[in-house]
Amino acid sequence: MQALFPSAIIDCISNIQEEIMDIFDIAKLAGVSRKTVQRVLNDSPQVKKETRERILQIMNEHNYHPNVSARRLTKKKTQTLGLFIIQDPEKHNIYADDLFYSTVISSMISSCADRGYNVLVTTSTIDDTSPILKLYREKSIDAGMIISWSSVQKTVNEIRQAGFLVGVFDQNNLDADQQDIPVPILLNEESSLHATSHLIKLGHQRIGIITGEQENRAAVERLDGYKQAMQQAKLEEGPVYFGSFVEQAGYEAITDWIGKGTLPTAVVCSNDLIAIGALKALGEHGISVPKQISLIGFDNIRLTEYTNPSLTTMQLPRVEMAEYLVEQLISHVEYGVPAPVKPFTAALIERDSCTEPFS
Repeated sequence: MQALFPSAIIDCISNIQEEIMDIFDIAKLAGVSRKTVQRVLNDSPQVKKETRERILQIMNEHNYHPNVSARRLTKKKTQTLGLFIIQDPEKHNIYADDLFYSTVISSMISSCADRGYNVLVTTSTIDDTSPILKLYREKSIDAGMIISWSSVQKTVNEIRQAGFLVGVFDQNNLDADQQDIPVPILLNEESSLHATSHLIKLGHQRIGIITGEQENRAAVERLDGYKQAMQQAKLEEGPVYFGSFVEQAGYEAITDWIGKGTLPTAVVCSNDLIAIGALKALGEHGISVPKQISLIGFDNIRLTEYTNPSLTTMQLPRVEMAEYLVEQLISHVEYGVPAPVKPFTAALIERDSCTEPFS
């Protein structure tokens, strides 16, 4: 029996055969190996500049345009990364307009596009990895990136045990002992020390902190950075309010301190949402920021430019961190090795919510 194939498959097979011939022809004309031509097609940094330019010139002169679909089939790569948005029913969902993750998502997509990769976005829950594993098993993606508000260690373990490559944007979504998973590392402790030191340099001595959830490593590390700065300046710590990374925590902390008469002259807020909640509570009690109390946030979400007053905060390099994760995964896919390790720190963004202590 003769098998019938759709014309698209026949055309694809023909294109693969033509491209293999073309690659050999280009290599012969350039006086290099076929592998060198393939590296140029893959934009590999392993090719010398003059060699790359000579090969590209020959390609241009002979009107050579590699068939992308054929290259993917011959390389057994999809040139596609998965972006897995893993939701936790017990926390608020991540959407495309999320105050924190919107920048991360757009940066991941742009970074992939710049490197010739597509992005396939899918959502799942922390209890159901089947949609993610399906993409891998159907060979729809070469690797995946995870964003979430919760621990994704179980999901990562399942993906890795199945033999697939995955990276995570937030180091706090993983167990502390993870060493070999692509993830950008933010130096939270150092960044928080910098934030607290800024308030100390302004002359504040009674500086409080509102933390995130203590099961979150970022919250613990930012508290440690605050403590280090206070100890270095030989200042008494506190008050400390153990909260969570939401507006309500900031609102409740300020209300609690006012009720107890322990309101400090400055507050380190462990993220911007906490700071926004604190601003609301202070406004309701008629306490002026920064005349009577200074606030500093963490993250530099877009909204902080438009609060009243605009919020001084620590800017997380989310764009650079997203680009780094993409670079790590593509390096794994194309060369079998990760990109060099590169830690990140938050930078101080001075606006209008901090000044010298009120006297």
